[in-house]
Amino acid sequence: MLKVTLFNKTVVVSSRLAAIPYVPIPGIGTAAAYAAGDAFGAKFTFDVPRGGVIEAAIMLDLDDEGIETELWLFDQDFTATADNSAFAPTDMDLLKLVAVIGITNFADAANNRVGINNGMGLPYAAPTGKLYCQCVTRGAPTIAADNIPLVTLRIIDCEVP
Repeated sequence: MLKVTLFNKTVVVSSRLAAIPYVPIPGIGTAAAYAAGDAFGAKFTFDVPRGGVIEAAIMLDLDDEGIETELWLFDQDFTATADNSAFAPTDMDLLKLVAVIGITNFADAANNRVGINNGMGLPYAAPTGKLYCQCVTRGAPTIAADNIPLVTLRIIDCEVP
């Protein structure tokens, strides 16, 4: 066990990796033409430890596009932007922002790709045990119906007293 300070609170790092299941990005308009800067799907949540360190974000790109995607993470519910519209969080929602994680490195397989952002060491606090998320595309993907991307976070669990 290791004690560290996280957002002015002492936490205990349990040295265990939290198993966060993959989440399909909901609300993606299949065969829709997205533009760079558009909301890519609807808002969704990750069930996470109340405190932790995000070590990696992973996207399973089943459509084999390899287009940069950002995960905008908030520690409270926020006003989502409609899918395929210019992403536009409110000023009040930005106060809830935990991180913007870019997935830019893709390993290419024959029929799909895996995008990974590793080694971030990004501490967070999630009082409700949820991180709220919306994705933003930085390219122009056109996703087939059976190829909705999935995302997950790799988190080191911390105990928040």
